[in-house]
Amino acid sequence: MFIETPYQRRYEDFRKDGKMRLGAILKAFEVAGSRHCDTVGDNILVDTKEGKAWIMTDWFVEIDSFPKVNQEIKIRTWVEPITQILFSNRHFEVIADEKVCVRCIGRYVIVDLATGRPQKIGPEFADQYKPEEEYAIQMQKPPRLISVAPEAFTNEVALTVRRSDIDYNDHVHNLTYLDYAFEALPHEVYKAYDFKGFRISYKMAVKPHEELVCKYAFVEDKHVCCIFDKDGGLKTQVEFY
Repeated sequence: MFIETPYQRRYEDFRKDGKMRLGAILKAFEVAGSRHCDTVGDNILVDTKEGKAWIMTDWFVEIDSFPKVNQEIKIRTWVEPITQILFSNRHFEVIADEKVCVRCIGRYVIVDLATGRPQKIGPEFADQYKPEEEYAIQMQKPPRLISVAPEAFTNEVALTVRRSDIDYNDHVHNLTYLDYAFEALPHEVYKAYDFKGFRISYKMAVKPHEELVCKYAFVEDKHVCCIFDKDGGLKTQVEFY
């Protein structure tokens, strides 16, 4: 089942140069995914009350060109067939003036909220979401995360978790980590906004009142932002390229 959603333009979603912000692109993906859930009658908040939740583990985004403020923009999404029973890959495309310009895979797991452990995805998932054998990005397995030596970091920023950062699962919402990473990017990199893609990999959820630091390094031709807790535990890694 393919779900196609028209994007309703909001000027706050765009930069001065007319490029759609990365966070706005991910938000548009979330809206399309939510519409798919609603279409098949899968109420995410009801699932949470029943003790389980869909949790994002990774975003993989490839940018052919940025959607622009003056374009007609649509979002298309679908899920691929389940080949590993512990996770689901959802695919996304941004279509601007009838041309695909951004492609994405979002990887999700179902987590038992009492134990924090992933649950198996049963056959009812396929019956409900009707997977498609089409792929926005061809990827048999996720590429490795870049390992950054401590001495390679050239900038770090202390982060404060705000109440507004927390979602219905009582941890920092997955899109907020992108904003955290932006705080550590060098000014000239953020100003240029000349990204061809990025990846966000979530390692451990951030809870309210945690103390965080985001560290930046340029490694293997990628801008790498690592978000750590006060004890040095890696929470999330963001790679821009």
